[in-house]
Amino acid sequence: MNSPITLDEALEKIKQLKNTYYFRRESEKVALNDSVGRELSEDIIADSMSPEFDIAAMDGFAVRSDDGYPLKISGNIYAGDSTANMKRGEAMAIATGAILPQGADAVLKMEDAEVKNNILCCKKTGKWENVFRKGSDYSAGDRIFEKNHRIMPQSAALLYSLGIEKVPVYKKIRAGIISTGTEIYNGMIKNTSSVLIQGFMKEMGCESEFAGSVPDDYDKTKNMLLQACEKYDVVFTTGGVSVGERDFVADIIAKTGELLFHRVAIRPGKPIAVGIVNDTPVFALPGKPTGAFTALEMVVRRYFTGMPRATHKLAINEDVILPENGFEYIIFVKIAHNMAGPLGREIISLDKEYGVAIISASPRSAVVDGYVVTDRTIERGEQVNVYLFS
Repeated sequence: MNSPITLDEALEKIKQLKNTYYFRRESEKVALNDSVGRELSEDIIADSMSPEFDIAAMDGFAVRSDDGYPLKISGNIYAGDSTANMKRGEAMAIATGAILPQGADAVLKMEDAEVKNNILCCKKTGKWENVFRKGSDYSAGDRIFEKNHRIMPQSAALLYSLGIEKVPVYKKIRAGIISTGTEIYNGMIKNTSSVLIQGFMKEMGCESEFAGSVPDDYDKTKNMLLQACEKYDVVFTTGGVSVGERDFVADIIAKTGELLFHRVAIRPGKPIAVGIVNDTPVFALPGKPTGAFTALEMVVRRYFTGMPRATHKLAINEDVILPENGFEYIIFVKIAHNMAGPLGREIISLDKEYGVAIISASPRSAVVDGYVVTDRTIERGEQVNVYLFS
């Protein structure tokens, strides 16, 4: 049996897979309010400029930078007022967002101004100081967004300012989910991993559908996988990827398509397989729920987003003893009293190794605040980097 590949090697293969398959979807136009979280299917080019006028960036006084003080204050300008005219030797009180009057080329900040009897005195102001220049945000013909940009709330606001009401985006990825295993098929064990994958896909802004369960039968598993790969953009399977007599999935992928890799040096989550069948990416996850979750988090997530988890440096509150070298271990932790606590003493204790098999089988194990990745034993009080779920 081949040794597991490293996590870095797996992520490089996922990157290559994404480059080929992720953006080959058809395009559609959606309402601006529905576009957040979607990816643009074409470049967005401005057909106007912003701002259309020179705008005051601060409350203060519109002045001409080469005028000498004192200056007579000749009026007030507020946001929304029409363009005014200002003569040499004059200044005008101006509000943030107001159009700079004709003849002015700077704004003196209110806190720097000295006013007495409607006469303004102050230090010299540099040309265009505190002015949001006409066309400085963007001009007609500027590329504002590149194709494949994932739309954020602030992206939507800018699209609105560009006058775009219908946004060209890729259609959502549709995933099919297959659960393997006679115990799942017969209803002896709850199908928690399919619910997990559907939640994961929703979080990634994608759509998913449970394609069905299949007993531990090579031909039935093969047929269901082939059918799903004809129907969906990506296919997930759960179970059947370890080293047991009835673990068929990796072999089926290899014989009906291309197996990119099988087994990654992470624990939990090691028996993940990724391949291509009928020109469709297939992510075959471990059957144990937290093993499946870890494979999703550490490997598959990179196919759908390059956004890293936020991290926080904390001290760990007890020793973590690893059972075997050569793996990156995902230590699930809860945060309390500004410390990271690994799962509790029923799974990790001062005199017991990290219980990978127990954690992998427990759906409760991953309902935590974050996780630590390590390839060595961690001592109590050591500072660790915690990847946060929220």
